[in-house]
Amino acid sequence: MFCTNCGHHAQDGAHFCDNCGATLQAPGSITYQQPSPPPVPAPPKTSRRSAKPQDPYQQQIKQIKLQLKQLKLDLKQVNSQMGQIRSRYNESAAFVPRGLLRHGYKEIEDVRLWGPQRNKEQLQQEIMQLEQQLLGLQQQQMQWQAQQE
Repeated sequence: MFCTNCGHHAQDGAHFCDNCGATLQAPGSITYQQPSPPPVPAPPKTSRRSAKPQDPYQQQIKQIKLQLKQLKLDLKQVNSQMGQIRSRYNESAAFVPRGLLRHGYKEIEDVRLWGPQRNKEQLQQEIMQLEQQLLGLQQQQMQWQAQQE
């Protein structure tokens, strides 16, 4: 699979492009054929002054922050979905007689929550991994900046 935004190879099941951070879950955001490479931009004109070295971590940090925002939004949607399921159960549970029938009714709610709960746990794990990666990059960026001074 390839990202339709930048043409970078995407891992199966990935939510975002590792190269440009574009979402891969939207329809049309992936292609199964490698797109032609984008045109190479002309090199920037350099001034006579010595240019400050470009921060090698800045773009990666931006991409991870963007991915984190998308995953946190997805997590909010899953939490909202789970809240709606629980709300419907709580509204109607009072009308179900006590005993075995109510126990079975509770099991139905648990089954309906099983998929969203797994999705929630996966999103939380991805968020934690990205936050650890972001922290590592920010630490490397600080070391790099200290070396530049």
